[in-house]
Amino acid sequence: MFSFILNRLLTLIPVALGVVIIISLMIHLVPGDPVDLMLGDFATAEAKQLVRTQLGLNLPIYQQIFKYIEGLFHGNLGKSLIYNRPVLSLLLERLPPTLELALASLLVAIVMGLPLGVLGALRKDRFSDHLAMTFALLGVAIPNFWLGPMLILLFSIHMNMLPVSGMGNWTHFILPALTIGTSLAAIISRMARNSILDTLREDYVRTARAKGAHPFFVIFKHVLRNASLPLVTILGLQFGVLLTGAVVTEKIYDWPGLGTLILDALGNRDYPLVQGCVLFFSSGYLIVNLVTDLFYKVVDPRVKF
Repeated sequence: MFSFILNRLLTLIPVALGVVIIISLMIHLVPGDPVDLMLGDFATAEAKQLVRTQLGLNLPIYQQIFKYIEGLFHGNLGKSLIYNRPVLSLLLERLPPTLELALASLLVAIVMGLPLGVLGALRKDRFSDHLAMTFALLGVAIPNFWLGPMLILLFSIHMNMLPVSGMGNWTHFILPALTIGTSLAAIISRMARNSILDTLREDYVRTARAKGAHPFFVIFKHVLRNASLPLVTILGLQFGVLLTGAVVTEKIYDWPGLGTLILDALGNRDYPLVQGCVLFFSSGYLIVNLVTDLFYKVVDPRVKF
C-alpha cells in the first residue's frame, strides 16, 4: 500500500507542472492589465512601467512561468498583486469555509439521495420509484445559478426565515448546502437505485431471504454494503469537485471561500492568485481521489492495491 500511495503522490508533480504551464498561458490571453486595475486610469505610463518591472510582468511569458515554477520548489506560491499578501496565506484563510460548505452539502446530498435510491430500488416501477427518479431528473436539470436565487427569494425574502448571504452561524449553511446538495443528491439517488437493483439479483441475497432473515437486515447488512462501491466512487469524485470550490453558489451567497476568491482574482487579473487557486484545486482533487481509492479497502476487503 505504501508504494501505491507514493506512486500516486509522485504523479502530483507532473500534473501540477502541467496545470501551472497551461493556466499561465491561458490567463495571459485574457484581455486586461492588472497594473491598470491597480493604479487606475490616471496613472502615468512611467509609473505603470515601474510597477510592471517590480512585479516581473515585463518579462516574457516563458520567463514568468519558469520563475513561478522555481518558486514552487521552494514552497512559494507567489504574492497576490491585488491583496499584496502571500497567495498561500490567502488560500489557507479561505479553505475552511469551502471545506465546511462541502461537508454540509455532502451531508445534505446523502440524507436526501440515499433514502430515495433505496426506496426506488425496493419499489421498482411503482409510483414511489417514479417520484424518486423524477426528483433525480429535476435535480440534475436545474442549474445552481437558478436554484440559488429561487431559494433566497422564497426562504429569505418572502418567508424571512434564513439569512441571504455571508457566513455566520449554522443557519447560513442551509441555503447554500441545499443549492449544492440537491444536484448531488439526484446523482446519488440514481446511482444507489441502479447499484441496489443489481445487488438484489445476487445469489447471496436470495439465500439470506430463503433463510428467513429480516428484510431490514438483508438490505442494510448484505445489499447496501455490497452496493456501496459505486457510491463511494461518486461521493469521492463529487467531494473533490466541491473542494475545488462551488464557484457559482459561493458567489450567489457571497460565501468567503475559494470559489469567490478565484472569481475575484480573475476579475482583477491577479495572475499569481489565479495560478495558486488552480494549482490548489487540481492537487486537492487528486488527493481526494487517492483517499477514495484507499477507502475501497475499508468497504470491500477483497480490493488489492
